[in-house]
Amino acid sequence: MHKIYYHLPKRGLLLNYRICFAAYLRMLGRRESTIKSYGRALVEYAAYCGRQKKSSGLLKQFNPHKLQSYKDSLLYDRGLRPSTVNRRLSALSAFARFLLSKGLLKGNPLELVPRAGREEINKEHMQKVWDGVQHLRAEVHQDVINVRDRAVVELLYAGLSVRELCSLKYDVSWNPDSDSITVGERRVALHARACLALEHYMILRPILRGDYLFVGSDPGWSMKTGCIYAVIRRLARMLGENIRVQDLRRARYAGEVYGFEPVRIPAAVAA
Repeated sequence: MHKIYYHLPKRGLLLNYRICFAAYLRMLGRRESTIKSYGRALVEYAAYCGRQKKSSGLLKQFNPHKLQSYKDSLLYDRGLRPSTVNRRLSALSAFARFLLSKGLLKGNPLELVPRAGREEINKEHMQKVWDGVQHLRAEVHQDVINVRDRAVVELLYAGLSVRELCSLKYDVSWNPDSDSITVGERRVALHARACLALEHYMILRPILRGDYLFVGSDPGWSMKTGCIYAVIRRLARMLGENIRVQDLRRARYAGEVYGFEPVRIPAAVAA
């Protein structure tokens, strides 16, 4: 694959990024038909923003509130099918990942916009998940397993998938001075707490054997997906809530968008 070099425009509205987005998709090996389709979706969203008569910068145009309004417009004003609307949202989600890879967004706003035909985001539930992560951060552990589980939660919270966590090797592309981690061709930005948790785990990691970063109960082998889901279930029991992996990603960005404040967890639940 030929490496494609491109430069981001320093300023501009949504459409100024269209050419850079197309070059990014080509670098990932996407089909030309997909690139054109995503480009059309981006143009349409920019046109929708323009009709709102609120000329603003990129970040103000690309936020959960405006994206939710756009989704509702497609569904109820234009009467498009949910499957068609979801394809438009998928294209915009790819654009969000492009912006994330360039450090232009803190999180993917599409995480807070449910796909058409699915349940709406429960803000109260997001608050509880967000607060549960804060509670975990307050716990102090020195044994390698609990430190490992804390790092797992923080990386899921940062946006990694379960499969990506299982595939990470011990010589992962990360160092204590970096604010991101490379997974395949994807670069995931890490918040400060994730860096601290990973750094703490890396200090204790030599105790465990194997080539994978997160080692499971079988010596030398990666954590199984079931083991990672068990970590999530422990957090769910602590909160008395059903928690899915995607809830962790959503809760982090929701905390930034809605400005969540810590909620005190009852002692009986936290115990």
